[in-house]
Amino acid sequence: MNNNGLSTGQKIMLGIVALIVLVIVGGASFALGMVTDTFLLAEPETIEVEVTREVEVVREVPVEVEVEVPVQVEVTVPAESGQTAETAAPTPTAAAPLPPPLTDLSAEDLDLFWRVVEQLEEDFDGDLPDETTLNYALIEATLATLDDPYTRFLDPELAARERESLEGAYEGIGAFVRENDDGFIEITRPIDNQPAQRAGLLPGDLILGIDGEDIIGQTLDEAISKVRGPGGTVVRLLIGREGVEPFEVTITRARIEIPIIETAMIGDVAYLRLSTFAAFNLEESVLQAVTELMAQNPSAFILDLRDNPGGFLDASVAIADIFLPESVVLYERSNNGNFDTSFTADDGDIAEDIPLVVLVNGGSASASELVAGALRDNGRAILIGEQTFGKGSVQQIRSLPDGSELRITIARWYTPANANINGEGLAPDIVVPLDPPNALLGSEDDNQLQRALDYINNGE
Repeated sequence: MNNNGLSTGQKIMLGIVALIVLVIVGGASFALGMVTDTFLLAEPETIEVEVTREVEVVREVPVEVEVEVPVQVEVTVPAESGQTAETAAPTPTAAAPLPPPLTDLSAEDLDLFWRVVEQLEEDFDGDLPDETTLNYALIEATLATLDDPYTRFLDPELAARERESLEGAYEGIGAFVRENDDGFIEITRPIDNQPAQRAGLLPGDLILGIDGEDIIGQTLDEAISKVRGPGGTVVRLLIGREGVEPFEVTITRARIEIPIIETAMIGDVAYLRLSTFAAFNLEESVLQAVTELMAQNPSAFILDLRDNPGGFLDASVAIADIFLPESVVLYERSNNGNFDTSFTADDGDIAEDIPLVVLVNGGSASASELVAGALRDNGRAILIGEQTFGKGSVQQIRSLPDGSELRITIARWYTPANANINGEGLAPDIVVPLDPPNALLGSEDDNQLQRALDYINNGE
């Protein structure tokens, strides 16, 4: 089939297909990459967040993001017996043969597609979608064939919302959410002292409906967009909870501002809680906080990465470096050979020798797992808490001309011991389920924090 004599509708469709090819193959201007996806419901960052490459690790993410979001098939290459964390270099894998470039598609290759469009124009008894709607639908359908939940297209509204979450504020109900293994939108944790918690929502609750609409089968992004809204407005959620009949909760949205860094001295132990790795100038802020804590001569340090959905790759490496002597922080490589490198820490930082405990849970994803894995594999810290989320891939963000974004998985990251945790997560050295599950993190009721203090004081 050639281009001569094409109908107007066919010409429009051909232009759309060409645009999709350009988006997928060429992208647009390069922006920051992110490590995400965990996610947050109308909340901050989640930022998916997804490891994000700044050169994205969400679903659960505050924003109600992002950690959410399951796994890719990944090759894990354990360290050889006797190798140290510093010497266990990644084993290259043979690149799979690549299919022909999408740009090689001809009109003949798309003959069936054009036949469908032609029949729709002739026979469909209804309104056909406008060009933008069709364009986005075709992009989404193309990405769905990749079987990678972290390669995502964000329309302009969703992209703007995730950029907003980088500033640590948004308007919604204040809860971390993810898409669980059964495809349900699950609240992993209401944010302390925010509307979702005050309404009585609990970790493990499932969102079954929003404002009378059944959302089972909808994507995490779709659910988040419905839950978020201007502060002062109301949203009705149908909640599923184990052991009780589904019930409805009415929540008044508010502007959610999440402190990115929280610090305290607990006796003579320094405590720093970090809620995301996807914030501007994060390295400088964390270094300043650590410097102020270290000036008080603490006997030990607790780094709290619970419910941290991830963020920028470069930020996570820089923050790990604060606590690490010269060593490997992570390896990054791709099957196509575009990435095969290591990221390292240098000597001379302020907190390289202090005894260190890292707190983690199921909301610790991507960049959080990267930092926790680097500190443990290098013998600098033990992990206390619960199994982490399990996101071991790196995304690059491409900003598109209409304000939308394309986030593309470009590589996998491996811990210094050469393990990729995708789909598995990190198992804590000391497993401590949060009890009660709705305990306020960082409070006296926080049994995971108390266990960390017991370990520091008693050595066991």
